[in-house]
Parts: sequence; C-alpha cells; structure tokens
Amino acid sequence: MSRKPKQKAAKTTAGQLQSPTARLKLVAQARAYFVKIADGAWLGYRKPFSGPGSWVVRSGGSDGKGWERTLWRADDNSLKADGEKVLNFWQAKSKAQQMTGRKPGIDTLPVADGAPITLDDATKIHEADLMRRGSNVHNSRRARPHLTEAQLSKPVELITGDELTIWRDGLLKKGLAPSSVNRTISTIRTALTLADKSRAHIWRSALKALPDATEANNVVIEDEAKAQQWVAESYAHDHQLGLLTHVIAETGARPSQAVRLRIRDLITRDPAAPRLMMPRSGKGGTRSPSHRKLERYSVSISPELAALLKAAAKGRPSNAPLLVRQNGQAWDEGNPNPYDRYKEPLKVILQSIGLDPAVYGMYAFRHTSITRMLLKGTPTSIVAKAHDTSEAEIRKHYAASILDFSDEITRKTLPAFGPAQPAASNVVALKR
Repeated sequence: MSRKPKQKAAKTTAGQLQSPTARLKLVAQARAYFVKIADGAWLGYRKPFSGPGSWVVRSGGSDGKGWERTLWRADDNSLKADGEKVLNFWQAKSKAQQMTGRKPGIDTLPVADGAPITLDDATKIHEADLMRRGSNVHNSRRARPHLTEAQLSKPVELITGDELTIWRDGLLKKGLAPSSVNRTISTIRTALTLADKSRAHIWRSALKALPDATEANNVVIEDEAKAQQWVAESYAHDHQLGLLTHVIAETGARPSQAVRLRIRDLITRDPAAPRLMMPRSGKGGTRSPSHRKLERYSVSISPELAALLKAAAKGRPSNAPLLVRQNGQAWDEGNPNPYDRYKEPLKVILQSIGLDPAVYGMYAFRHTSITRMLLKGTPTSIVAKAHDTSEAEIRKHYAASILDFSDEITRKTLPAFGPAQPAASNVVALKR
C-alpha cells in the first residue's frame, strides 16, 4: 500500500500580510501565519473566523527553544492603526524587532533607547548595580547558567509569574539543593525588580524562597590535631597559602575578608597580645557594602602567627596586601573570590591529610572557630562580634553549640513525682 506524500504547508510571504486587503485573502485558522523578520525572530498574523486579526511575535534561540505571544490588534475591519494597541504590518514588524532585540541578519543587538528590556538586560543592570555598591558581581551571574537563550532574550514585560515559578521548581528537579535554589532565584528576583519595579509584587510571589532551606551546613573540624595538620600541610605545599590558611584558622574570618588585609592591619605593639584589624564583610543587609568593607574590627592572633606575618611584610609599604600569592599578587587580584585561586591546591592538601574535599573547605575553620568559642561558654554577643556577624545568626545556625546554664538551675527545682515509695519504718529491732 503506497502512502501519499505529505503536502508541505504553503509558505507565507510578507506581501500576504502587509495590507488589510491582502490579509482578507488568507484562510481563517487557529495557527498564525508567520514571516521571518530577523535571525531568530518572526512576526505572525492570526486570522480569526470573524473580526480583526492579531499580530504575534515569536523569538527562538539556537537551542531550539523560544517564546511566542499575541500582542496587538491588526488594522483590519476598518480599524485605524494607532501605533499602540492597533498596528499595521510595518509598525508590528518594527516593534517585534525591538522586542526581540534583533535586526535583519544580525544576532542580538544591544538594547536601543526605548526598546523593551530583556531578562538578559536585567541581569546586566543588576551586575552594574552590584559594582556601583562595591558588592561581588558573581552574585548577578549565579543564575545565568540555569537560563536558556530564549529565556534571556524574553522582554521583562512579557515574563509571567507562572513561568518564573516553573523555572524555580525546575532547578530542584535539576538537583540543586533548596538553599542553592534560593540563592539563585534571589538574583533573578532582584534583577527583575531593578528592571521593572511596578511588577515587584509578581516577582516576589513567583520567586518565593523555598521553605526549610536555610539549615546551615556548618562543617566543623572535630579533631584539633587534624586542623593543625591541615595548616602545617598548607605551609609545606605553599608558604603563602599556609599564611592565608593560618590566618583564617586562627581568626575564623571569611576568606574574602582575610585577603583584603593590609600590612598596616597587623598590630604588634604588644608582642604578647598581637591582633589584626580585620576588614568587615559586605554582608549584613546594608545598602552600601563598599562603605561597610572599609570598616575594621579587632581580632586576636597568636604571637607565632604575628611573627610569621611580620616577616612576610618586611620591606613592603604599609598599604600593600598583607597576604599574597607566590607571584606576589594579592589573592583577590582581578577576582573578588579567592577560592578560584586556591581550590586546586586545597584539594591536594585535604586528600593528603585524609579529609574529603567535597565536604571540607576553608569555611570549616570559621565554623570551627565559632563552635569552639561557644563550647567554652563565650557569650554569643562576643562570638558574633569576633566573627563579624549578628547574634541572631549565631543563635540560628549554632544553637546546638550554645551552652545553656539554665538546665543546671531548673533541675534543682524538679518535684519528686511518680509512684509512691514505701514509708521508712520507725521500728527498731531489739538485740537478742
């Protein structure tokens, strides 16, 4: 039995859509008639069985995915084009090219004045805002690997809450931990709010943080000898990495803080009680992270570490970085995240001392420092100040390590309930 070959659908030409008279000759159908207007962009005309037709915009990426939206009425049935809600073919074509950010034969142009802002533009606006405020621009790029080309090219005004919620839930299906999902969606929520504050309520509702995702993954080095071995092995592998590790281990500072230390931050006027003036982190909900980073707080260090740092600083100006790499450059030179500089040697060091690199990182020293102070009964307010965080965060993430002396007091007040004990006999046996 021979099959009839499938007939290809007739190709729509621009001439068939350019005038109301030409569009009258088209057959009414559910599917729109499309013409290509640029690379990855199409303008469509949907002809209903009655009444005026509508213009449709379609955008597609090289990944084969895209979006499609019916946006304006066509100037059919004696409707006059007003350039806003009712458009003729040329107006619709121009708006569609602006909306997709493309021109004929050119792929993805910069946004022109008056052109709709895409999600891609919104992330770049967020990045510029972070740079202006002195924050880590890495935060603005966190979500980009999880967005398709079509999603990035979509105008913000066409993004719906349902789309964002589906995308958020898809991150979980990809295997991201809830806490990672929350960090990722936070960047997009902020970017969209910067791009369109009038729809901030939509962004907040659609990209609501996942519940029960804030449990801290506070990896503590339980064996003090193992922590000492870690520092010693770091020195053996690379003296400069050893200094960085030693500072983080003693102070409990974040690596991003330690790498911003200057030689003048080493205070050794009292040889028996040296200290570092540690730069504060940009965290804490402040709108001016750059200003906060200029502030310092005092942390105690051992005379042994002070001697090593003093030797490393010899002959260099006071405003030079205190901690540098083997090549003499600062750990955060050209990159605010020092982890990228030491992640490979760190893996080697951890494996050599029997620790899993997938579990342990430099932050383990911070968690260990906080836990050590709490277990010695240090007030949470002092622990928080010594680690540049809030008392609320300490109580939230280290509750199990906070000593509670109320147990000893309340235990003495416990009444003696339970089954009645037999009364003691007052009869004394006589000696025979």
